[in-house]
Amino acid sequence: MVALRWLFLGLVLTTTASAMSRLWDILRVDGLDATEVLFLALVAVLFCWISVSFWLFCIGAYARWRGLSSGTLAQPRDSDPQLRSSPSKTALLFPIRNEEAGRLFAGITAVIGSIHDNGVLDRFDFFILSDSTMSSHRAAEEAGYLSLRESSGVNLFYRCREKNTGRKSGNIADFCRNWGALYDYMVVLDADSLMTAETLVAMVRLMDINPRTALIQVSPQLVGRDSLFARIQQFSSSVYGPIYSAGLALLQGPDGNYWGHNGIIRVQPFMQNCGLPELPGRAPLGGEIMSHDFVEAALLRKAGWEIHLATDLDGSYEEPPPTLVDYLKRDRRWCQGNLQHLRLIFAQGFRTESRGHLATGVMSYLSSPLWLAMLVASAMMMLVQRHIAPVTYLGQYPILAWPESHTIEFVALISAMAVLLYGPKFIALMLILRDPEARLAHGGGWNAALSVLLEGVFSTLLAPITMLSQTVFVFNILLGEAKGWGNQQRTEHRPAWSIIVRTFGMHTAVAISAGALIYEYAPGSLWWFSLLLVGPLLAIPFAGITSSRRIGQWAMRHGLFLVPCETGRVPIVERVRSSLICVASVR
Repeated sequence: MVALRWLFLGLVLTTTASAMSRLWDILRVDGLDATEVLFLALVAVLFCWISVSFWLFCIGAYARWRGLSSGTLAQPRDSDPQLRSSPSKTALLFPIRNEEAGRLFAGITAVIGSIHDNGVLDRFDFFILSDSTMSSHRAAEEAGYLSLRESSGVNLFYRCREKNTGRKSGNIADFCRNWGALYDYMVVLDADSLMTAETLVAMVRLMDINPRTALIQVSPQLVGRDSLFARIQQFSSSVYGPIYSAGLALLQGPDGNYWGHNGIIRVQPFMQNCGLPELPGRAPLGGEIMSHDFVEAALLRKAGWEIHLATDLDGSYEEPPPTLVDYLKRDRRWCQGNLQHLRLIFAQGFRTESRGHLATGVMSYLSSPLWLAMLVASAMMMLVQRHIAPVTYLGQYPILAWPESHTIEFVALISAMAVLLYGPKFIALMLILRDPEARLAHGGGWNAALSVLLEGVFSTLLAPITMLSQTVFVFNILLGEAKGWGNQQRTEHRPAWSIIVRTFGMHTAVAISAGALIYEYAPGSLWWFSLLLVGPLLAIPFAGITSSRRIGQWAMRHGLFLVPCETGRVPIVERVRSSLICVASVR
């Protein structure tokens, strides 16, 4: 694992150094001004950033191609009788806040049904931990709880906190204080999370035979939505997600991270080490820690406990945001939580790997203003070059200049960046095409290839839209704008056009203004920026079209963006769908 980390670091640094050497040779010909120095620094940081993602994906792709195990956990032996009747007791926790009760209890019922079918109900207790503040939600939760407890006969408990101190982390801490001593492990699930009995039992068995492991994270697959936006997210999760996870698991080993849900936690070390302090100062960068999961993982590693990512357990699911508007609302909350980690990266006692996880979370949002700054710097450089005279002077006499064209070098650099950004999509498609089972699970070879191509177009349009949005988020947060977690929209819907226009009007205005300025002052450079401008320019119709369920269902009927739970049977997902259909028909 250490050798692999050094190899990974060498690949990232070599790729970045090679690109920067070529760019340095181009820019230093006539000396470097302040704008060029800034441009050089920004390109170095961002090229390194996308190199990390590219090489991580390549490591994962190699592991899956060669059938290498990406886990570092000791594996159970089926012949061991002690593991068939584990004495461990596990609590399944559903921390919620003003959630839609129908979807919540459909999911819990599906998990209970899966566990019941596998004959292991006695190993698990269920806790609905409510932080709901609205009386209507509390009433619906209590009614659903009483009905489900009576009909299922399982150990199901419901608690509603009066004071929502600490948000989700405070909710879990309250459970630990009151009931934690009764359980060996706890599995934290979101309101839209699903986990099969096979996966839950496998997680418990892994914890039983790995006594130094405090947390095992399982990668959830995105399922259950019909809008075009959500269907593309689900397809991306199915095609690219497992490869990234395989690379990450190999690289991090026992120095893993926690994603806040769909993972199993050893209760005792969590209670002993994961009490979260309040950060000094006011929100948004002070006060209660919002993105608690990364910090809890860092505290467990600080105490010497191992954290693993299990990539061979695939019975874990969650739902994506149904629309781009909802996606960005969630992103705003995550942005504030991740930027708080700027104050924790150098906290005393954290391991280097944990600091890396925290820094990655911060960079996932800081990269957006850095990309925008790089684009502005490149536009300024092109504008300056426009005013350079085509001749030089010897005293007062002009002499012919023989400028050297660097078009080929610039194209090579842009091509290299495109390979880093789009190469993983091509690699993932190759892995699907060589695997008959994966090919069938995604609708067949042609449908999978077309879906990857269309997803590439979608991500090209989406990237500059999210770049602008995240840049606004970052600056607003740094200027002191704090927002709470709020309620998440989990049901399918199409935002009103007025909301879409209000959300993305700024993007369109920026695209028109930037395009006009480039056309006026550096028209020859307009085509360089066209791919970046078209996304924000079309942000309003893009958000409206991709939020359509009708278009998403049309794509599904024509074999596009299919995922395994649609081409094959996944009983736990089917249970949720059936329950929601029954509820809708009753209404």
